[in-house]
Amino acid sequence: MNKLHCKNRELINDLFSEARDSWDVDILYKNLTKIKQIGAVRKVEFTAIEKTILRGLLCGYSPQQIAAKIYWTSGSLSVELTKGLYRYIETLTERDSNTLKNWRDIAKWLEEAGYKKLKSHQDLSEKPDIYSFYGRENELQQLEQWIVEQQYRLVLLSGLTGIGKTTIAAKLVQKINPKFDYVIWRNIGQYFSFSTLINSLLEVFIGDRETDLPVTVNQKIFLLMKYLFAYRCLVILDGLEVIFEVDNSASFHQENYINYSQFFRIIAEQHHQSCLVVTSQEEPIDFLLLHNNKCKSLTIGSLGEASSGILRQEGLPNCVSWSKIIKRYCGNPLILKMICAIIKEIFGGNVTEFLEQNTELDVILPTAFTEKLERQFKRLSTSEKNIMFSLAMAQKPLTFNQIQQEVKPTVHFSELTQALIFLKKRSLIEVNSLLNKSVFTLQPLVMKYVFVEYQKKDK
Repeated sequence: MNKLHCKNRELINDLFSEARDSWDVDILYKNLTKIKQIGAVRKVEFTAIEKTILRGLLCGYSPQQIAAKIYWTSGSLSVELTKGLYRYIETLTERDSNTLKNWRDIAKWLEEAGYKKLKSHQDLSEKPDIYSFYGRENELQQLEQWIVEQQYRLVLLSGLTGIGKTTIAAKLVQKINPKFDYVIWRNIGQYFSFSTLINSLLEVFIGDRETDLPVTVNQKIFLLMKYLFAYRCLVILDGLEVIFEVDNSASFHQENYINYSQFFRIIAEQHHQSCLVVTSQEEPIDFLLLHNNKCKSLTIGSLGEASSGILRQEGLPNCVSWSKIIKRYCGNPLILKMICAIIKEIFGGNVTEFLEQNTELDVILPTAFTEKLERQFKRLSTSEKNIMFSLAMAQKPLTFNQIQQEVKPTVHFSELTQALIFLKKRSLIEVNSLLNKSVFTLQPLVMKYVFVEYQKKDK
């Protein structure tokens, strides 16, 4: 190593520190040290001056410019590079010996080897803040594996209202966003049409450039796919269920659904390096046709024992009855928060007194939850409603044959099969196994709602 002609070593060590903003320099130092150690008879280190030279090259400085900064001659630095750093980088990037001739190739080769940090462009203005998060470790691990490791292109999070789909998606973004060039969150309910939503996504990539957006939906999707191919993007579309609302006119609903359906198919089938995550109370039937491609769906269920964290946060006194509340309200985070408010305001926080109250099917339906279920229930076919009525009146799990016997008027095999598929995709029924047979049932909250609706029907 040439003698350093600079008295202030600290100044040299701080040179080109901006490289840390874009490169994983500490990992580079560690790996280059291992390579330098190969064949050495004693322990060697990647020296401070070698680190400085490397940082300078990564920042785009030429060897001549670096030599001037560290008070070396160009010739001395050239020897240092050709005998040391160039050879180490060839080995690190698995290139043939003596193939690194141009200093500009260093940044290129190391970027290809994954040492450059991703500069993430984020538009999370529509993402809700997460103030608390409990459990869901398995779900997050599964989603990270699908999206980051296996690089699935389309992932759906479905589940009953209030179960925590949006919260899981938001937590997932916090966890994996450094892996992406672009991270964008959009709340579907804030956009009048699919076309305006796609415009909003395109504007993130176009930025301030004066560029006219395409006119047709197909053209907009085509342009967006170019960006999803060029960059590693994570796009979250939250609340797909709004496109199924009966409040929309039939023609508008149909056009909107067709556009989304086409978009999801293109996302799943075309080759690109991005991922679209969609949350919805119900799984569109189209997803069944996409699962052979890079598409996955995850149904979010009860929060389980982790729900105790919500009861604790809401200020309920710790007691053995917590497990009863969690089971009765199926570990639904939103419902549990609503029930905690009722217990505190009406029963002074006394959980036991609340549980002793006699109510239909032992549950209370919060108004906000009822309104959301009502919007879903209105869209069910007559057969689907009759199946729900039969399950609610039975108040226990029923097999396929038992449902067929209970439903009036009689529903044929094919119609019953299709109806059960639709109800499961809408998170309105649960399918479990009992004595090696599939049984169908309703969550207590859904059962209570359907039970009340049945009573209205008979009046």
